Amino acid sequence: MKKPTLQSYQQQGAALITSLIILLILTVLGVSAMSTSSLEELMAGNLRDQNLSFQAAEAALRDGERYIDSWGGMPPKATSDGANNGLYLLDTFGSFETTAYNMSVWNNATTYGADTGVAISNLGDVQSLPIYIVEEQDFIAKDASFKSQVQRDGAFYYRLTARGEGASANAVSIVQSTVARRFK
Repeated sequence: MKKPTLQSYQQQGAALITSLIILLILTVLGVSAMSTSSLEELMAGNLRDQNLSFQAAEAALRDGERYIDSWGGMPPKATSDGANNGLYLLDTFGSFETTAYNMSVWNNATTYGADTGVAISNLGDVQSLPIYIVEEQDFIAKDASFKSQVQRDGAFYYRLTARGEGASANAVSIVQSTVARRFK
């Protein structure tokens, strides 16, 4: 009987090269997944920050509406310096389309709760309390009579502009609304 002989085979290293390529592909996928996860975490944080700033601005808008509702029988007279209950003439600060991010405009604003005494809650960690500006926009008499014009019997329209910051000063939201109020 003939004994089988062991033949020497030269190994080419194909298994080693193949496993190194697979390991490289898995490493690239892992690093890519970590990078994507980190980016998604930053995006979620920025979205939360933006949402906080918007909620703060909305809270200031509602506070301004409560402030207007608190006025008695007749509204205060609007002035260019806001000295009369913080009520400004329309466009005292120019167009908010161009001046809304100019901080000197907001130096004259009313801080949330300053006039209404309402405490802020559930806004999380906002950078600063939201603020608002009230501008007298228009008066429309209830009818065309001279008496309605003189006695200011009709609806007053006010433009409220509010500014809120999120958890960082980089997230800023500015919102506006128009409020109508009858005083007679």
